[in-house]
Amino acid sequence: MTKKYKIMIGILVLFLCIAAGGFLYYKMAAPPGEKFLAYHNEELISNIDSQLSGLDMAGIVRNKEKYVIEQEIADIQDNIKDGSLTYEELTAICLYRIKTLDQNKHGFNSVLTINPHAMEEARQKDQERKSRTENTSEIFGIPVLLKDNINTSGIPTSAGAAALADFIPAEDADVAAGLKKRGAIILGKNNLSEFAGYMSSIAPAGYSNAKGQTINPFGPLKISASGSSSGSAVSVTANLAPVSIGTETDGSIVAPASAGSVVGFKPTRSTVSGTGILPLIRQIDTPGPITKSVQDAAVVYNAMSDQAITPAWDKEYLQGKTIGLTSYEYNDKSQVSILKEALQNAGAKVIDITLSQEGVFIFSNIQLTFKKDYEDFASVYGLPVKTLDNLIAFNNKEKETNAKYGQDYLEEAAKKEATDSDEINKSIKKAESVLNTAFRENDLDGIAFLNSTASTLPAAAGFPELTLPLGRDKDGVPQGATLTVPSGEDEALLKMGYSFQEYTKGRINPLETP
Repeated sequence: MTKKYKIMIGILVLFLCIAAGGFLYYKMAAPPGEKFLAYHNEELISNIDSQLSGLDMAGIVRNKEKYVIEQEIADIQDNIKDGSLTYEELTAICLYRIKTLDQNKHGFNSVLTINPHAMEEARQKDQERKSRTENTSEIFGIPVLLKDNINTSGIPTSAGAAALADFIPAEDADVAAGLKKRGAIILGKNNLSEFAGYMSSIAPAGYSNAKGQTINPFGPLKISASGSSSGSAVSVTANLAPVSIGTETDGSIVAPASAGSVVGFKPTRSTVSGTGILPLIRQIDTPGPITKSVQDAAVVYNAMSDQAITPAWDKEYLQGKTIGLTSYEYNDKSQVSILKEALQNAGAKVIDITLSQEGVFIFSNIQLTFKKDYEDFASVYGLPVKTLDNLIAFNNKEKETNAKYGQDYLEEAAKKEATDSDEINKSIKKAESVLNTAFRENDLDGIAFLNSTASTLPAAAGFPELTLPLGRDKDGVPQGATLTVPSGEDEALLKMGYSFQEYTKGRINPLETP
């Protein structure tokens, strides 16, 4: 073998080694796509089967499902009042749909845990309704699913983490307590992006090591359910429950609502309690309802927050209102035009505005306080893993089941020994200033944007946001129109949303035959 030939062979071997190394690096570092990964389905199905035992589910579904699917809360209550439906049948239909659509092979996997007493509670609601003479709450007897970072007594609350899968809180988060107080049935808990999206930089949205991958019914494995309230949005769009509760730090309600063609409402931060919800950034986190209509969002908001808003629903409410429309270079221009036209069709005066998000940081600030917030929460509520370092160590013992996509966000936060809230407060104040200036200088009644593209500003500022279905784009991806107003103007925001909803009729049922 000549010297020249040996050199050529050596170069070829070196090239192949580099190529192989590059391929392995890409496989390890490139964000993976979604996969059908669903854990512990048998447990949920067994729970449901035991609760539905003895019922003629074929007959109930055939005769009663029409009184539930795509129905608003008021319609469901009317159907119950006139004898067409009972709370028992309503809850049974929800459980049956979870079993057959969500927990089946290649199902949506949006539900993480089922309340083992849901049917028993539904029968009690039927008895209470018969014996009561006074008006009951609008949410009375309505099944509600909660995102699994919301403490719920008697039901495991894991935030999607394998280490917390068996944690059963002794007391309810304030949100859960408010719903129960007004007669809602807590049907179970929703899957989510683990730790509300603060686990791994390469995990797909909607994945948790406790339950697996949440699937978007509009395009399984092709269209993301978004996050982190993925399961909360999917369960509502698929009519597994009439309503659900999500939480938002930055876009975690409005983004999944957009992706699921449902209504997502993040209220003014000061009007709802975050007590009993595992935090990302305690100063910013806000729970809110995900529903199929603005009217239902108002009902759930009242029940979960001790508010008592009673909007006078008016299709013409947007007439003459001045709405600032903001967009960014990465937005689909045709969809922005559709949003603008929809607002104008509803009677709004639309002006283009620029909103800079420069200097407003949310996600990158989570690391500054997450360790302390997690450990404080673990101490107060008795989590089985008390420190972030111990949580990371637990996950490292069985990485494939406990940290399938890694845990680099947790590891990053664990390095922060001192809590630093100053940067978080700076972002809050900066966001308030940017939005208040825009409202004042343009004399705006509201601000609109596509999907969740400008959510960082109202999320940081604590302003309310309302996302409304806006049909689908040319590729079949659901779109959302998001409106925001100053803090405390939640009722006005809901009235704007109702007007937009009635003019646009953008809600799509992904399971409806075209």
